Amino acid sequence: MNLCIDAGNTRVKIAIFNADGSLLETKVYNTLEKKVLDEIAMKFPCKNAIISSVSPLQNETITSLKTQINQLLFLNADLPIPIKNLYKTPESLGNDRLAGIIAASVLFPKENILVVDAGTCITCDFITQNKDYLGGNILPGILMRFKSMANYTAQLPLVEKAEIDFFIGNTTITSIQTGVLHGVLHEIKGFIEQYEKEFEKIRVIVTGGDAPYFESQLKNKIFVQPDLVLIGLNEILNYNTQQL
Repeated sequence: MNLCIDAGNTRVKIAIFNADGSLLETKVYNTLEKKVLDEIAMKFPCKNAIISSVSPLQNETITSLKTQINQLLFLNADLPIPIKNLYKTPESLGNDRLAGIIAASVLFPKENILVVDAGTCITCDFITQNKDYLGGNILPGILMRFKSMANYTAQLPLVEKAEIDFFIGNTTITSIQTGVLHGVLHEIKGFIEQYEKEFEKIRVIVTGGDAPYFESQLKNKIFVQPDLVLIGLNEILNYNTQQL
């Protein structure tokens, strides 16, 4: 079994994969603590593990994990990967972006793929049918847009995301909601259309916390995979451990 840990900006996602690559279980935590890893170790006899983290983890956590498994890897720009990375600054490429694009290339081999990760920021990443990762785009996420208007204006309130079935807001709150939600939707549609002009027959995969919103609005144009980054981490882990 493999243990994959994705420690992002707001939460920690953990997945257990069987030897055949099938996803056995996923869990989401606010922080990664030693007791969590101890509980996982008691339930699942994982042999190898990989960590993707946006910030350093506590030494106690790392030490605990090292005692429970045979091989522990940390995703970084130096770790071998099963695609050709053409990003000119690979050291600055987010681990979640890299893992997501690798997972996409495995799920849909020999296809041109656009991965949209709708999280704190929204990222668009493109990989060709030949497994050449070209790069992509980064734009503000939905919550970030709501917060920025509240923080950088004197009178606009902080508004929460809501389900809306109208286009014109008739209050300040609904005007912000329609502006942000419809605005980000039009942006993503525009990016998809631009990639479709550049490349033939692209597949669009959406992941991240706000993926359900795009799934309901874009419907048949996209494929939603909430565990895309974890699947990619497992692929990277297998690729490296098989080389040993």
